[in-house]
Amino acid sequence: MATRTIRIFLAYAEEDYKFRDMVVNQAQSSHLPVEFADMPNKQPWVPRWKAACRTRAFECDKALVLISRKTKQGAGVKWEVACIAESQIPVLGVYTEKCDRSAIPDELRDERVIDWNWPEIAGFVSAGDEPASPTSRPAGSGNR
Repeated sequence: MATRTIRIFLAYAEEDYKFRDMVVNQAQSSHLPVEFADMPNKQPWVPRWKAACRTRAFECDKALVLISRKTKQGAGVKWEVACIAESQIPVLGVYTEKCDRSAIPDELRDERVIDWNWPEIAGFVSAGDEPASPTSRPAGSGNR
């Protein structure tokens, strides 16, 4: 039986590109059947960029939002997260660094958010929708 390739939309602040690279490299090293889509050049003031971003989000099966102190400051990542929310695909928020829960975009307040943990990220990326594990917590729970 052929393995279906899962398309994952990656949203992150432009300054956090190194974490995007880490996710892609770890997925390749793990031989996960995934393909990543992202918008590396954030240009939310350009209507054509916004349309391309929305299209990419809607073409994906799931989304990973990489969360850092810069996430809420970037207009590009804000638009990406809005497109993900609109597409209603499963989302996993991943802290790339220690930061306060206020770094989480409002659109992710009801989504699962975890500390960087490759086994959990890989499980989300490669599996069907599953209940949150006991080590995860809702976005709004507790300070970081």
